[in-house]
Amino acid sequence: MKKWPSLLLVPLLAACSTTVITSGSSKIESKAESKVDPTASQAVESLDTPAAPAVVEPPKQKLAQSFGFTYPDAVRGIYVTAHSAGGDRMSELLDLVDKTALNAMVIDIKDDWGVITYKMDDPGLQTFSQSIVKDPNALIETLKQHNIYPIARIVVFKDSLYAKAHPELSFVNPNGTVWTNGRGEAFVNPFLQDVWKYNVEIAKKAAELGFQDIQFDYVRFPEGFEKMDSTLKYGMGEYKDRTPTKFTQLQKQHQEALAAFEAKKAELKKQQETAQAKVADLKGKESLTDEQKKELQSAEEALAKATADLQNHEKSAPQAPQFSEKERLVQLRVDAVTDFVSYAKKELEPYGVKVSVDIFGYSATLPETPGIGQNFSRICENVDVISSMIYPSHWGPGYFHIPKPDLEPYRLVDEYAKAESEKLGALKNKVISRPWIQDFTASWLGGGNYKRYGKAEVEAQIQALKANGINEFLLWNAGNSYTNGVDYTP
Repeated sequence: MKKWPSLLLVPLLAACSTTVITSGSSKIESKAESKVDPTASQAVESLDTPAAPAVVEPPKQKLAQSFGFTYPDAVRGIYVTAHSAGGDRMSELLDLVDKTALNAMVIDIKDDWGVITYKMDDPGLQTFSQSIVKDPNALIETLKQHNIYPIARIVVFKDSLYAKAHPELSFVNPNGTVWTNGRGEAFVNPFLQDVWKYNVEIAKKAAELGFQDIQFDYVRFPEGFEKMDSTLKYGMGEYKDRTPTKFTQLQKQHQEALAAFEAKKAELKKQQETAQAKVADLKGKESLTDEQKKELQSAEEALAKATADLQNHEKSAPQAPQFSEKERLVQLRVDAVTDFVSYAKKELEPYGVKVSVDIFGYSATLPETPGIGQNFSRICENVDVISSMIYPSHWGPGYFHIPKPDLEPYRLVDEYAKAESEKLGALKNKVISRPWIQDFTASWLGGGNYKRYGKAEVEAQIQALKANGINEFLLWNAGNSYTNGVDYTP
């Protein structure tokens, strides 16, 4: 099972340039600073003559804009391995894009094993880089000539090379060896900022090369981490004693509810005291007129009601949230992943690239997936583009009430798009949805559970996205063998 690109280098993160392109529109982000010589100004005032116009520095162009690429009407891209990008397959893939409505390539800059795919001169990166793409500058120039929008895929926390070189930044078994999953892949530790800095430095190099979009993939803890978190050895850095964001929010909500409760209690108590005073006043009289007797009865009824209301209200006092240590550690994983994305976005802002994150599709259908540290909404608040991996083959039987999702590509994508639209609509940050869709056959699902994917199946996914107002997409095929004859704008 292959992963999908995580953070589209340029388009995704933050349209952070002097002119930021967002969904085809541009807006000025930078502010010019005016500089005036104060001495000259004083001299002018003393002569009572008009002040000289201020010298205004022109807004600086962000790095990404200096390479001559423009954001497409809508990104329609394919995944390209470094071996394809740096080898003979590239001419075939260029021809595919040239002859169709495709317009973007997501290229591995740091792959699934942690290999940086072209030689970087930075001492901290050299050890982990290989010349798979021998001339990266020529690659960018070729993409520009073919009007192909370049997206850099950087696999973040799944990194066997860096984990084994730095066990202290990884997860270690009780016997002292670096933990690996069933496929022999190791992960580095999302809690540690040295890991963040290493990956963001690679992203900056890709931006300096000319990639317009940084796409971060595997922005999570290993699958099933919640079942082994107590047996593996790993550092937590500054998260060790931290109160998770979710707990802080729940505590704040409790304080607000408590304040409202106390205010209501004071109001009811005042009503009770007012009724008590009225009753006491009337009962203190030697004799009562018929009218006063009615008043007393009414006051006693009001007192009884106020007393009952107060007693019932006191039973509804908001309870302070209680958190176990296990729950705290689980929520800190969500914080670490979210904080990394926020950190990366801020660090890449001066480069003018978009930042994107690849995320499991089912994450958008759940409140969060804390086992691996992903919260769809919180991640979306910190990116320009979200790329959910929504391959029909990757959903379990019955999801969205579809017995065998791989057999119904349109229905699966349609159901997902509706769920995602609801989630995105509730966010303050207006993020671009650019899902990964399936252009491969999932034969491993077994007979009767899969179908051979071709032109009709790929187009069905695109049509379902379009029907829900999603015009961007990325095609995944691990071997970069894409279906011929597909209409990418059906």
